[in-house]
Amino acid sequence: MKRSVDRHVLYEASVQGTDVDIALFEKIFRSGPKRAPLTLREDFCGTALLARDWVASDPRRLAWGVDLHRPTLNWARKHRLSTLSEADRERVHLLEENVLNVSTPAVDLIAALNFSYMIFRERATLLQYFRSVYSGLVDDGVFVLDLFGGPHAQKVMTEQKSIPAGRDIEDTPYPAFKYFWEQARFNAVDQSILCHIHFKGRDLVPQTRAFSYTWRLWSITELRDLLSEAGFSRIDSYFEGWSDAHGSSDGVLRKRTRYEGMDAWVAYLAAYR
Repeated sequence: MKRSVDRHVLYEASVQGTDVDIALFEKIFRSGPKRAPLTLREDFCGTALLARDWVASDPRRLAWGVDLHRPTLNWARKHRLSTLSEADRERVHLLEENVLNVSTPAVDLIAALNFSYMIFRERATLLQYFRSVYSGLVDDGVFVLDLFGGPHAQKVMTEQKSIPAGRDIEDTPYPAFKYFWEQARFNAVDQSILCHIHFKGRDLVPQTRAFSYTWRLWSITELRDLLSEAGFSRIDSYFEGWSDAHGSSDGVLRKRTRYEGMDAWVAYLAAYR
């Protein structure tokens, strides 16, 4: 029989790699502030897996997760924070608030990953968000966000990835399945893009449009300009290298000032206060 699995479990298995994210954060801090980051604010946190794993990675660390969607925050408390010890849970604070005006203690690091900030499609709104982030950081704090681009980012297309069977952090099993990323519509006039995520598998109850997003596909130049306008003093760009032998990225994020000839790419920006 086909198994029904919560869409958040499938999303985490397909998309998230908090160990990679945390390693990158530490690498960025070695390059800039030259100290260990201890406090994190995860904007658009969803299931708060990053915030959860952040405090689990070091007993000195604190995290705030910010999201507007109460059901997902409740799911995070039940299925993610519950896997921590009581002492560790007290170091994670989930807030049902708007990232445009949320108030938390100033932190070392703010992260907006999985392209979540692209929900802000007007320049003035995105600038407001970046200014809010700037004010939420300590004096040598860093803001990290990711983005995607290249000619293929503007195409109507669907790509898929095979995910092996496994268990999530709560020990919930899931069968092998396929993750589908669909770019259903792109408008070159306003750079709006409609994307869907689907999950299908031989032993999985299929989920069509498990997640849908209407974003603006911001360019790296636009983002760098807005971050500078918001007050950030330095912006570094991190890209993965390319392996000709395997015909894919090598999985190693490096700081780069040039990146040419790629039809599709994912990058991280590190903006220093």
